[in-house]
Amino acid sequence: MQSILRWGVGVIAVIITVKILEFLHMPLKWPNTWGIIIFVPVLAVVNAIIGSILRLLALPITCITLGLFGFVINAIVFWIAGWATGANMTFVSALVGSILYTVISAPLGWMIEENRRRE
Repeated sequence: MQSILRWGVGVIAVIITVKILEFLHMPLKWPNTWGIIIFVPVLAVVNAIIGSILRLLALPITCITLGLFGFVINAIVFWIAGWATGANMTFVSALVGSILYTVISAPLGWMIEENRRRE
């Protein structure tokens, strides 16, 4: 049940992110709704596999930039997951989208976690 709630939070966060990027006139669109629904688990798998490898390889650059290169790695992972699910986005929209997705999904995830502790 917990994983279904996390998936739902992820889908809501992606939908909100897409709407904000549309407002900012940045391209981030899926050809159908299934792309958004599948995006969250694909993002998790890509982040676990490719993201870990990229973080390890980019560790020296990340240290030199005081962690700011992590934003680029997150954007690459977000872009790869979007490409795999049929999204149309640029690197800049992937960068902004990955930041917005994190900012939106973190508080929503905390609320689920808080409700679980109360039960």
